[in-house]
Amino acid sequence: MSVVALMLGLIAFISVLRILKAAQVAGEVIETTQGAIGVMLNTDVSDAEKETQVRRASLQLLGKFFWIASIGIAAIAASAVLVWGGAALGLYALDRAIAIAMGWPFILASSGVAIVLWLGLDRLNSEQTSDDTVQREEVPYSGLDIALHDFAFASPRRQRALGDFETAVFRRRIDMDHVKRPVFVTSLPRAGTTIMLEVLAGLPQFASATYRHMPFTLSPLLWGGLSGAFRKSGEKSERAHGDGIDVGFDSPEAFEEMLWMAFWPDHYGKDLITPWASQDRNPEFEAFFRTHIAKIVVTKPGATRYISKNNANIARLGLIEQLFPDASIIVPIRNPRAQVQSLLRQHQRFGDLHAREPFARRYMEGIGHLEFGKALRPIAFDMASPDRSLADTPEFWLTYWITAYEHVLATAGPAVVFVDHDAMCADPEGFLPHLADALHLDDAGDLMAMSATLRAPGPVPDVQGVPTELLRRADDLHAQMRDRALAGATLSKQGYAK
Repeated sequence: MSVVALMLGLIAFISVLRILKAAQVAGEVIETTQGAIGVMLNTDVSDAEKETQVRRASLQLLGKFFWIASIGIAAIAASAVLVWGGAALGLYALDRAIAIAMGWPFILASSGVAIVLWLGLDRLNSEQTSDDTVQREEVPYSGLDIALHDFAFASPRRQRALGDFETAVFRRRIDMDHVKRPVFVTSLPRAGTTIMLEVLAGLPQFASATYRHMPFTLSPLLWGGLSGAFRKSGEKSERAHGDGIDVGFDSPEAFEEMLWMAFWPDHYGKDLITPWASQDRNPEFEAFFRTHIAKIVVTKPGATRYISKNNANIARLGLIEQLFPDASIIVPIRNPRAQVQSLLRQHQRFGDLHAREPFARRYMEGIGHLEFGKALRPIAFDMASPDRSLADTPEFWLTYWITAYEHVLATAGPAVVFVDHDAMCADPEGFLPHLADALHLDDAGDLMAMSATLRAPGPVPDVQGVPTELLRRADDLHAQMRDRALAGATLSKQGYAK
């Protein structure tokens, strides 16, 4: 009878902990502590602001300490009252129950029961709260992962310093010949840039940043080696965009913007990003960028060339051509109606996600993905500030589309290659040879083998609630870019015929 009473006391103990949400409070303690540590380590925050935020965190921790201590006392009291009550009723001797509770057999058995009971209740709760499950799938990071990312994002200056340290450590492995003929894939989001990156990064000669380099992306050799020791290959899962593209630790991704943010903070305002001019030169940045490119190539055995996807690079086409005269800059273009609908849908999707999960916003802001949701900071292509309050309307995105690609046409030099994404997906075999030629590939066979990954585009949707004049301007602009893409493809086919 004593053992039964002790087990009932254990169940009472766990029940009180769960009813009073002890795990949630403990998580809040960890989150508050992580935030305070991040502030203290952030060299970009003033001492006065650090003092204010740390003081606020200290008060929060004090309150949570008393609350979680109260929960513990209540749980112990509930268990003690149940066991003492049975003894008071004469069902067993209290000293006998205490002796059993202090013995190793009961301690081991009760620990196992407690673990099974806790995990079982977690599983039952997860089945009843599908929304929470969806949220965890959308932001698949543990508390430790979140703390690590917050620490990494807190100071671009620290990221730069770690990158410089890495250069000194791995200098013999860094081959600057790998900086030659880099490839930059860029366009507004939802134009097919991710698919283009997936296709090209799958070729043996190209190396790209991957999720293994997160969150210390400016030191891919140092962090990539460390993270490889405890990260498994893992299965791919659909990314947060909900667009059917699966990603895993070794998938290529757009992390290059973190480098631009580290060296050009003045271009990133609170509400917008200002474009770069071709004469905006920074020798320290250029040296770091070239070395970083060489490091990325080293991370993939057999690779000889760098490739990146960075949507914001359309704001600095002229500068990239100045920095890398032998580069190929690939700009996928898409029908404006389909792209605008997709832009609006993604903005609303991420707005909802950011409202439910603050870390998702911090993550996007930390890696420089400032295109959607509460992280939206539009690029001021025409040097005017887009009204973000209208971002839930198709007119906002159609206007943004027009200003973006007018800027692209005005600043694109000879290194820029326009690729009609819709036409390429509809007829890969007809368009991929042109792309292979633009990239100076010795053999187009490997690229042609990737054609199976391209899917034919669906019907073009109607865009409602926008001025007819805007649609006409967008269609005219799209036609100009398609003509330029077609002209490049024609020259390429003539070259192959010869």
